[in-house]
Amino acid sequence: MLGISPQDVDSHELWIAKENFPFALLADVDLEVASSYGVKGNRAIPVKRSVFVIDSAGILRYRYEGTVKAIFKKPAALAKELRKID
Repeated sequence: MLGISPQDVDSHELWIAKENFPFALLADVDLEVASSYGVKGNRAIPVKRSVFVIDSAGILRYRYEGTVKAIFKKPAALAKELRKID
């Protein structure tokens, strides 16, 4: 598993340490990944909060795209969706 956000690596390191984030967090400062997944937002909020589950074969199994100012889905709801994928 990994996460990705538009902030730079330095800010990620601080946030990961503070929040005990359990997996790698990649930087998409140029918003190339956000654009390619269709979740690029606007100038004020550069990306829409989204979750993508891609299996080991590269197949997109789940997609959640919130509104630009949405909060993330609750972990229990995501876990339920992941259990459906098998």
